[in-house]
Amino acid sequence: MSQFLSLSFLASIYFFARGVFALFGQTTFYTRRHLEHIDESDLPAYLKQIGTAHMAVGIVFLAKAIANVVFPYSKAALYVFLLALLVCVYFISKIDNRYKK
Repeated sequence: MSQFLSLSFLASIYFFARGVFALFGQTTFYTRRHLEHIDESDLPAYLKQIGTAHMAVGIVFLAKAIANVVFPYSKAALYVFLLALLVCVYFISKIDNRYKK
């Protein structure tokens, strides 16, 4: 069970919590410097979209933690994880570019 509490699992908890808080309109995990570049009128839409993306990143990290337990040292699982993570980072950057002033 200690293998399940890896850094991937802890990262999944962090990103999933960040996404849930953003979906409920809370800016707890975001700095003032990050949010000052977004218009006040666009903030709810931004938080909804970025919250969904962060929840997806949390799910990707959770899948990686589970894959490490089921298939330890699997290169295929690592490549799938990296590909899914790159897709999530791409969508997060597109969301940020859309709402930044």
